[in-house]
Amino acid sequence: MKKLFGVLGMLVILSMVLSACGAKPAAKEPVKITIFVGFGAGSDPDSMEALKQIASEYNSSHTDTQIEFTFSTWEEHAAKFSTLLAGDLAPDLAFPIGIQGIAEFYDEWIDVAPLIKEDNYDTSDFYGPALDLLKYQDKTIGVPIGIYPSVVFYNEDLFDKAGFDYPPSAYGDPNWTYDKQVELAKSLTLDENGNDANSADFDPAKISQWGWGGWCGPFRTIPGKFGGNALGMDAEYKTADMNSGGYLEAAQFLHDSIWKTHVAPTSEELSASFGGADNPFEGGSTAMWECFSWMAYAYPAFEHFNWNVAAVPAGPHGDIVSPTNADTFAISAHSKHPKEAWEVAKWFIEPKMLARVCGIFGCMPSRKSLAETWVSDMSGQYPKVDFQLFVDSIQYMDASPNNEQWVPNYQKIWDATENTADTLRTDGTADVQATMDALNKEAQSYLDEYWASK
Repeated sequence: MKKLFGVLGMLVILSMVLSACGAKPAAKEPVKITIFVGFGAGSDPDSMEALKQIASEYNSSHTDTQIEFTFSTWEEHAAKFSTLLAGDLAPDLAFPIGIQGIAEFYDEWIDVAPLIKEDNYDTSDFYGPALDLLKYQDKTIGVPIGIYPSVVFYNEDLFDKAGFDYPPSAYGDPNWTYDKQVELAKSLTLDENGNDANSADFDPAKISQWGWGGWCGPFRTIPGKFGGNALGMDAEYKTADMNSGGYLEAAQFLHDSIWKTHVAPTSEELSASFGGADNPFEGGSTAMWECFSWMAYAYPAFEHFNWNVAAVPAGPHGDIVSPTNADTFAISAHSKHPKEAWEVAKWFIEPKMLARVCGIFGCMPSRKSLAETWVSDMSGQYPKVDFQLFVDSIQYMDASPNNEQWVPNYQKIWDATENTADTLRTDGTADVQATMDALNKEAQSYLDEYWASK
């Protein structure tokens, strides 16, 4: 009997072993990495279609991870992203995201420095100033994807008609300053009767051609050119300093360029003139205009006149600053798969894919190894334009601090600063010192409010 039970036991064990051998292990589900597009470029129909194609290619070639894009317009990005956070549906990556987008949700992004160190990830091919853009006091947020330095766009036809030499096409000319630019712009600013801004007969109420369109960025792009701090506060973010030094000089220069020298348009003229154009340059009635390389979207609208780009002038204290925007990626602190998100981000910034992505977003690749190809590609489309100058401008970018960099109570201080700049552009009687005193007081109240809550 014992022998019988022993045989039966062996059979049961054998059956179990055979069953185990025949069973297939459960397939491991791939990790899904969700990518939020809306903080920067990428949400127009053509870009969305291109990104979806990239997602399809990635998903067909990877089994461990899959990617999925979520799109939002710029106007709705903050509300949509906040809704996702509130619903515990935070995306793993924000891509692309600019410096301003980082600032809007600063506490939401993780520090990628440990991931870079753990992988011994080589960042030597990226422009050093572009890397500095993403290094904050307490963390590093992302690796740069693309950059958008500033240059001076100029209308060759207007210069030719006036018989003037073009502005310098390279950095290093000691005579190329903002004072010199204003002097040149006065001769290129004309009223309806053809009188320039130097003439006693010039009528500033009836300007038909501007010598200079001003700066296209926020006010914070200007103070650094006048020896100031772009943020308008001390390094600890506790004391506002917007009513003296470079901030005050920048404000006075902006106000004077519109109301005293009359070389630049008012806010009303910017919005009402230029034949409905969305910038002061494309209408063909502005001789010079300083703006970022993301203006590439409008280049087709410049085709009715000859144009080129010049170096950014030096400020009164010798500072040459090319205000720069940038795109990067950011990993959400609420991501359930941060390491997988980092792997996806690395895939996007490898040279071949980065060149493709920048073609979609209209950015200059942040890798030095891609510069020559980018210049060649852009020159192929616009052979008369000196695109190498954009590359040369990188060494003058406002890397730290950047004009869009985070400060406490970011949105309140940003709005206060821009409202003040609009006052300078709309009120010719404004007392610049008093206006900046009021801004400084308001900004200080927001700093105090922030630190009181900590």
